[in-house]
Amino acid sequence: MADTLKSEQLRASLVQSCVPEMDVVVHESIASTNDWALQQSKAGRGLPFACFAEEQLDGRGRRGKQWLMPACSNIAMSLAWPFVLPVQQMTLLPLSIALAIAETLEAVGLEQVQIKWPNDVYVRGKKIAGILIETQPVSGESGDRCLAVIIGVGLNFDMGSLSGEQRQSLPPFTDLCGECQHQSVAERASRADVAVMLLQHIVDLCGRFQHDAKRNLERFRSHYDFCRDKQIILRLDDGQRLEGTACGVNDDAELLVSVDGRECRFNSADVSVKAMSETIMSKKP
Repeated sequence: MADTLKSEQLRASLVQSCVPEMDVVVHESIASTNDWALQQSKAGRGLPFACFAEEQLDGRGRRGKQWLMPACSNIAMSLAWPFVLPVQQMTLLPLSIALAIAETLEAVGLEQVQIKWPNDVYVRGKKIAGILIETQPVSGESGDRCLAVIIGVGLNFDMGSLSGEQRQSLPPFTDLCGECQHQSVAERASRADVAVMLLQHIVDLCGRFQHDAKRNLERFRSHYDFCRDKQIILRLDDGQRLEGTACGVNDDAELLVSVDGRECRFNSADVSVKAMSETIMSKKP
């Protein structure tokens, strides 16, 4: 298949980066790129490294949600990156990684790209990518206590092979191929080229993260915040359901929500934006 991913091409794309000799592995089929990266980090594999999968059989997102990935159709990757502890800005990492994905989509010509707190990327109001960040304590080369941060990214490239039943079981989503057609992008990038750009953007962001974390937060606030000023529904870890108006994020990337006239902040929640019809109905006396 012409659009398969090749580890040599992915590694070569990093020659001008801060990690020119980083190992990149492409799996034909794997249960989960994040699980593999966590296992490899625990076993002492040198950091950083990345892996991609042509087919992911048991992909997962936040809160145990499944991520469907037909073979050779989307992009599933995990990057294992070392952070020396303590890293004060780690709460800003998910939004920063989402920015790197947004930049990749804009680089291939897409517009109306936004980020839904804490780590989903949307195009024209529909999800196109998600992030799952996990950690594994490791020892650095100099004996420093480090954290191997596993950054898992799922990007919908072409979801055309999904059945109607599969589509109905998922929240509204979109993919890069469909968006390029809808937005009349003159020349659509190949899946392999998008994977290269995505890896470059995320590696570059990780290399500058501790210096640029606050600037990334301001960019999110000013240009990419999908939830801002919208009526949202929050489902908390304890099962509680709340409704309110999203008011942005604070300096720790916690979501600020006006609930019954008081401002609340959340560092973990499942967030959905209420449809316009729901909002109108809720305002009726």
